[in-house]
Amino acid sequence: MSSFKLPQLDTSSTRKAELDLMRSEYAYNMEYGAPIGAIVHDRDKAGTIWTIKLLQAMFKVRSNTEAVIQKSAWSMTKPMPQKSPKELAELLLKKDLRPLLAYYIPDLGQLTNGGRPNSLDDYQLVFQKVEKTYASAHFLDDKYFAQSFVTGPNPNMFSKLLTVPSNFPITNLIFRKTPAFATDDLNQAIAEGRVFISDYKMLSSMVPGMHPQQQKKYMFAPIVLFAREKAGKDLVPFAIQCGQDPAAFPIMTPVDNWSWQIAKGTAWVAHYCYQELLTHLGFTHLLMEPMVLATRRMLHANHPLSGLLLPHFEGTMPINSLAITSLIQDGQAVDRLIGSNRNSNYGLIAKHRLAYSFNSNFLPTRLQNSGVASAKDLPNYPYRDDALPIWQAIHNWVAAYVDVYYPNDGAVRADFEVQAWAADISSNEGGRVLDFASNGGVNDKNQLIDVCTMIIFTGGPQHAAVNFPQLTDLSFLPGGPMAGYRPAPENTSLTEQDYLNFLPPLDVALKQWQTIQFLGTAYYTKLGLYNLGHFTNLKVLAASAKFIAELIKIEFNINARNKTRLPYEHLLPSRIPQSTNI
Repeated sequence: MSSFKLPQLDTSSTRKAELDLMRSEYAYNMEYGAPIGAIVHDRDKAGTIWTIKLLQAMFKVRSNTEAVIQKSAWSMTKPMPQKSPKELAELLLKKDLRPLLAYYIPDLGQLTNGGRPNSLDDYQLVFQKVEKTYASAHFLDDKYFAQSFVTGPNPNMFSKLLTVPSNFPITNLIFRKTPAFATDDLNQAIAEGRVFISDYKMLSSMVPGMHPQQQKKYMFAPIVLFAREKAGKDLVPFAIQCGQDPAAFPIMTPVDNWSWQIAKGTAWVAHYCYQELLTHLGFTHLLMEPMVLATRRMLHANHPLSGLLLPHFEGTMPINSLAITSLIQDGQAVDRLIGSNRNSNYGLIAKHRLAYSFNSNFLPTRLQNSGVASAKDLPNYPYRDDALPIWQAIHNWVAAYVDVYYPNDGAVRADFEVQAWAADISSNEGGRVLDFASNGGVNDKNQLIDVCTMIIFTGGPQHAAVNFPQLTDLSFLPGGPMAGYRPAPENTSLTEQDYLNFLPPLDVALKQWQTIQFLGTAYYTKLGLYNLGHFTNLKVLAASAKFIAELIKIEFNINARNKTRLPYEHLLPSRIPQSTNI
């Protein structure tokens, strides 16, 4: 690895021409609303080990799928695809991912009998050669429902309630229906910072799709309220309004039996549709894409920031291309699982990705703005407790790295490549990232440190926190439905059969298990472990070693916390990939 140099200090006569050539090879494709790369180059693909990891994950999916068909006696509309060992080997040599996915994660269509479940036990049949998840045994419990908001794959979706919403006429009488709050007071609980809200108003305009067998899907825009008991640590759900209009949607509480279970289902549909389209795809994958493009386009390979950031981009562009051009297209995995149709999905992604404020979503800022930063208000919030030390460790590492190459703020302002990089990320003709640095430049070292911390955190820890919990929380469909198949509960007298009618059919359960198993089991690279020889500067190597030591200490502390809580392992540093590569 050649030594890194700031452009204003580099006397090379070829640097500008080499960067111009790279710029000609990397263009933005705007056809999907959120910019992605026009072409994926070999240099952006992950290494051979990545392919092996994916193949291992895919093999496990096919093996379990075969066992499901054999042991469940489900009759599917499509047969298992077949390929010879030679054909598979040729595809593997070409690293041709799409046909490999089609073989190992087969689309078997629908059940020939319509696939409606006879009982909740039918959904357990997706677990044949894999262990059942915690959710499969606890999905009906209110405690698990609340836990899914603080440890699940969408852990940023709630905030402290400051005042009762005008369109959610919650009263003290309703609050006290929940046994945990029978002697509590709603206004006092709000004043003490013990009430929290998840509001899915942004999904109100989503257009429902259709199941391939012409079963109508339903989408929801609910409002969910949680509270903490005066001396308690955990959130307790106490009211759900399954839509934005109180005249159309009666408020459901835990005493409403199966109507309450369906109400929780509508909340999960909204929660996980938002997670798949925005928290996961929009705010990690598609936020990282312009970082990759701008770094390739505007920073020479010998720029210090290229050295810092490129390891955190490995495999990001190809996996993003697969997601945006395949997985959410008509009839593909996301389209099959989610209640809204393709055009709604693309529209939502583009709108909210472009409106996502980069600076406002620095982890400490985001938690503070949502009113969930304090352990006093919310003692049990594993995502926050594990993520914040990792953010700080990354910030310390980046600060030490930047100090090596930039002696002062003036050196940052004089770095014309980094200024062009920031402008490209912010530009409407480029990355379209709102509030990046100074919206067109970088003012000083602190700002550069902050934005690089955010990039590394988003590509590694944040993506890990919203991707890998899918395996534990969404593999079992009743614990994580993404579409309803009946309307929201219209009264408090619904039955278990109504709940079964609400849940997606069994072919969707199989497709959901296949997709989540693949996404949730492929771990490639580890945060902080850079390739040997990537850095040669002794000060950088010392800072890198300190970063690794901090991560080891964080892992020790997380393991200690896991002895006193339901284990949350998704932000163990040893389980955080270096980049968004799955």
